[in-house]
Amino acid sequence: MPPPVSLAPRRSGTALSTLADIAQTNPSEIRQLTVPLPVPAISPRLRSKLRTLVKTQPKAVQRTYDTLLSLEGYSALSAAARKDIFSSIAFSAGLWFQCLLDGTPPAAEVMDQTAGFARRRVHQNVPLRSLLRAFRLGARELWRTCTELAEADPALAHELLFEISPYLLDYFDAMAEHIAEAYLDEQHQQARWRGSLLQQLYDLVFHAPDDAARFRETVEALGLDATLPRIALAVDLDLHDHAPSVREDALDRFALSAARHFELKPDALVRAWHRERLVFWLPCVRGDSMTHNDQRVAERAAALARAEPRVRSIGIGLMNEGARGWAASVEEALKAVDFAPRGSRLDDGDNNGTELGSLLRVHRFSSIAIEESVRSSTNVLRYLVSLAEQLATEADLIATLEAWFASGQRRRQTAETLGVHPNTLDYRLERIETLLGAKLADAHWIARLDIALKLRGATQGSEHAGKKTEKKGRLAAKRAKSAAR
Repeated sequence: MPPPVSLAPRRSGTALSTLADIAQTNPSEIRQLTVPLPVPAISPRLRSKLRTLVKTQPKAVQRTYDTLLSLEGYSALSAAARKDIFSSIAFSAGLWFQCLLDGTPPAAEVMDQTAGFARRRVHQNVPLRSLLRAFRLGARELWRTCTELAEADPALAHELLFEISPYLLDYFDAMAEHIAEAYLDEQHQQARWRGSLLQQLYDLVFHAPDDAARFRETVEALGLDATLPRIALAVDLDLHDHAPSVREDALDRFALSAARHFELKPDALVRAWHRERLVFWLPCVRGDSMTHNDQRVAERAAALARAEPRVRSIGIGLMNEGARGWAASVEEALKAVDFAPRGSRLDDGDNNGTELGSLLRVHRFSSIAIEESVRSSTNVLRYLVSLAEQLATEADLIATLEAWFASGQRRRQTAETLGVHPNTLDYRLERIETLLGAKLADAHWIARLDIALKLRGATQGSEHAGKKTEKKGRLAAKRAKSAAR
């Protein structure tokens, strides 16, 4: 028979009374400090009573189970998981009674089984505080069972109060430490395993998008639905005051905030660091249209930007699926940020913290989808760019056309916006028609000129962003050179 395992409360000067103590204590050091916890010898009268309780399911098990279902992490469990919970409660209660009957602590294999319960709670998303609360509830219900025995048989009252009760408290204190250690160990292993899977997923999406089988296998190993469409977010965060050693913690905190705003469990929010941006792949609502998902994500992204002042800008890609679709959505999200019009960025205005500022920091690829499709055709792109270039040869024509589109082609409002006489506006619009051979009353010409102006604005925005990046690079090099001196 395997040797019994010590169940002494683990102490190093003081009892391990908090989760922090348990998490920060070296497991090997704890084992060295452990001393055997003696099991009290019980009277024949009490032995007879306990044997009856072991054979019939104690009320304490059902009472504990009923109370647990109201705790965080337990209430939403599946039927199979609830069955596992009930079995573990019954096992733990029976184990305590068996220790009293045998007069020895549990064997090593039994303690491994108890640790297995704790490890499973990690994967069932039961918080550690709820798991420890469950053990305290179990101890309370077993104490209640002792008091019921004493009431039914007063001759056992002294033994139950002064010998069994102290052992009950020490026993469950030691068991709580044992399961906490197993829980934290499994949690640590799960984090390392998940990190490895996320890195594998990153490599598949950006370097091997055609390996559909491995993509599906990796996504499902993360506990996610590989067939569910997702939308990519590219978040430009201001982390200049975070050293590389603490940057990951800042990203973790931001990811939790993002999960709250998008009403997702943290593990459902797949993330990666790509091209100096924090990328999220958000699950879409199955069956909803692309436009509805796009609008829903944009609204919640704006709320996230309001709550997180470190957000410079957020790009939103289009809904897609599969490894290649995930990669395409990321590219779209990055383009949405990179080609955002000048003046819409946070650092170009004073909109910090306001609702307007939050909206201006969120850029949807759907807003530039037509321009981007034009970019894929070189000749069409050259033609549309030439329209804007031709207008740029004369002063005020570009600004006039932009104001005219911004006002919904309303002449009086356009004139007021530009601060010119309506006759002057009419002259400029006629000049535009003459230069281009256009008809501004023609919907086809309106569409062409609108796209041409947007392409011109996107190009200027990209050049502006490039100059800013180049300036930051020069400043960083200068600081590094000064530090070296």
